[in-house]
Amino acid sequence: MSGPSTYNPKSGFEKWIDQRLPLPRLLHDTVHTFPTPRNLNIWYTFGGILTFCLIVQILTGVVLAMHYVANANLAFDSVESIMRDVNYGWLMRYIHSNGASMFFLAVYIHMFRGLYYGSYKSPRELIWILGVLIYLLMMATAFFGYVLPWGQMSFWGATVITNLFTAIPVVGTHVATWLWGDFAVGDATLNRFFSLHYLLPFIIAGVVVLAYLGAAYPRQQQPAGHRREVAAGHGALPSLLHGKGRLLSLLVRAVLLGVSSSMRRTSSATPTITSRPIRW
Repeated sequence: MSGPSTYNPKSGFEKWIDQRLPLPRLLHDTVHTFPTPRNLNIWYTFGGILTFCLIVQILTGVVLAMHYVANANLAFDSVESIMRDVNYGWLMRYIHSNGASMFFLAVYIHMFRGLYYGSYKSPRELIWILGVLIYLLMMATAFFGYVLPWGQMSFWGATVITNLFTAIPVVGTHVATWLWGDFAVGDATLNRFFSLHYLLPFIIAGVVVLAYLGAAYPRQQQPAGHRREVAAGHGALPSLLHGKGRLLSLLVRAVLLGVSSSMRRTSSATPTITSRPIRW
């Protein structure tokens, strides 16, 4: 919250709860009366969407790691066993793989929103830098996850991507050698990829918490936009429900104009049939 709390418990039960576990006060101060800009709109929900995606990826990844075997000879068979033999293993794997694609889609929308509304400007530069760091960690995590089935596509994809590091002067060759280990194909390499894929999501979660703490600081809690007015008692949830994003309205207008123009072209191109009397 920002400033003194405005929560006023009415009933005796609310006062009893507020003295012992002030969750209603926390919800009231952070959702209902938290001062937010008038220009806050639906595009600012993608930070929460990304947090949900990260939690889903970590939970499904932990379940998949219970059945995965980080062995060059058994990795592909363990993935097939997850798909065929483990109860709802196919669902966990599909959620994990497709959830990664949805994760990146939400990230790109979130980044575009930050660029459009100028959220990288002062005093939020450090939060933007943390977001770029999270994006780089996400790309590394996705790459290591793509390698884990250790089939032909993942193996040669890993070969191409890791050879790109050799283009970096001085340290590139050492980085590629460290990633691959002593053997081009072996358990040591796959264990290293699996360990990094398992470790990086928790590092991402730590950086996300750090970025959230920075964004919750009173000086940085106002998202930059076209207008900076802040109305007292104008909470975050009402702002998101009733705010109007310029880009969203432009997209809706473009879709409606496209549909109407296509309907006009269709109606004008449809030949008209006139009935004539039959002459015997």
